Amino acid sequence: MNTSISTNRFNLRLLNESDASERYLSWFEDKMSKQYIAYSSSSISSLREYINSKNTASDCILWGIFFEGNHIGNIKYEPIDQKSGQATMGILIGEPAWRGKGVAAEVITATARCLMEQLSISEIILGVDANNIPAIKSYEKLGFRTFDKKDQGIYMRWLLS
Repeated sequence: MNTSISTNRFNLRLLNESDASERYLSWFEDKMSKQYIAYSSSSISSLREYINSKNTASDCILWGIFFEGNHIGNIKYEPIDQKSGQATMGILIGEPAWRGKGVAAEVITATARCLMEQLSISEIILGVDANNIPAIKSYEKLGFRTFDKKDQGIYMRWLLS
């Protein structure tokens, strides 16, 4: 499995403990991030533990998104179920200046291709807050389609070809 991927603008690589920085930690205090992400961390040490737990899980890949060496976000697939061909995705564009700049589309496309080619993943699933209209529109442009709605959550899938 590729542990690093390059796109037109970004480099993705597995996160490691040294990526647990004050800047990364600040993303969890950002008003926009807080309302849409499930995970939150309150210390560098808990962030390191989180990264390590994802790196040691056999059904998870946690890539950091980097632009010119600067960590701007993450994309995570968990669980990855090779038997069923499904992977569940979560993405966080932590740096506010990068939101709405097409990061998600570029990164999701590249990582989906990698998962399809190397792990035979044929379907990506995600959950998104019903109020996060920009994200929903971005996912729909990529090919995700809604398959369920519960409370404030919309569940989408992308069948890869």
